[in-house]
Amino acid sequence: MIVDAHLHIWDHIDGSVGNERPVRAVGNGVITIGGDAVLGMPATFTDCNARAEMVLGEFDAAGVDAGVIVQEYLDGEQNDYLLRTAASYPDRFFMYGLLDWFDVDSVYPEAIKLFDQGYRGLKLCAGHLVGKVKLDDARLLPVYEHMAAHGKYLSVDLAEGDEQAVELENIIKGFPGLKVAIGHFGMPTRGGWPSQLNLCRYENVMLESGGIIWLYRDEGYPFDNAIGAILEARDVVGIEKLMWGSDWPRTMVDFTYRQSLDFVRESEALTQDEKDLFLGGNAERFYALVRAGIERRAIGHITEG
Repeated sequence: MIVDAHLHIWDHIDGSVGNERPVRAVGNGVITIGGDAVLGMPATFTDCNARAEMVLGEFDAAGVDAGVIVQEYLDGEQNDYLLRTAASYPDRFFMYGLLDWFDVDSVYPEAIKLFDQGYRGLKLCAGHLVGKVKLDDARLLPVYEHMAAHGKYLSVDLAEGDEQAVELENIIKGFPGLKVAIGHFGMPTRGGWPSQLNLCRYENVMLESGGIIWLYRDEGYPFDNAIGAILEARDVVGIEKLMWGSDWPRTMVDFTYRQSLDFVRESEALTQDEKDLFLGGNAERFYALVRAGIERRAIGHITEG
């Protein structure tokens, strides 16, 4: 089973950065962040929407069985769209709900609503909260307590450096039953190691590599230094703690979806058993995913002939 443990879908863009700079869609993959225009996704996304059917096409072409949808404030909250998508494709996605963590007093009641709707996890876009909200704020502790008691998941993208790693460690220690997935591979090129990586020594904490090809984009495919980071993380916390992720569709402004997978799948630095765990086995176990009973394989390219 191959599982993409970090990607995004949306049917509209109405986001922000740090709850301050608005993000809006322009068209042909272009968005504005606080008025500055950037290519936020491939230019073929003419309406700037990243729908589930689009990534399912990538899944089927690359031989990917399922994906984990982690929302982001950049795009804006997509809870209703994700619920509709989950109902349409129940065996292809694990969905994280998104809350307004800036309004700390509303987080607990809103979290309960999302859990009642069927969400099994919450996304914490921690990097946006720096200087505004502490992750271990006392008003948020009942949320983590409830999640730990009911087998819920917390997906966390920490800011650069180690400041928020300390806050997250306080949460992990206080609620050892909480299942945590740390995104962007713990920011190895942005001062996140060793603090973010070392959090994976705790029993219920995993590290997923969504965005790793962004972190190593300057070297390009096949991302030898990204492979080196995976090997280092393996040696520190164990291969069973690591999960592959693509960060589709943002990283596709530079590279293809297949490249985000094949740099690992085709690497000779990892054994086949290690690849099987990293590319899907660990996520299958961590998220208790159910196999669909369909064998999916990558489809060859016309240019390979």
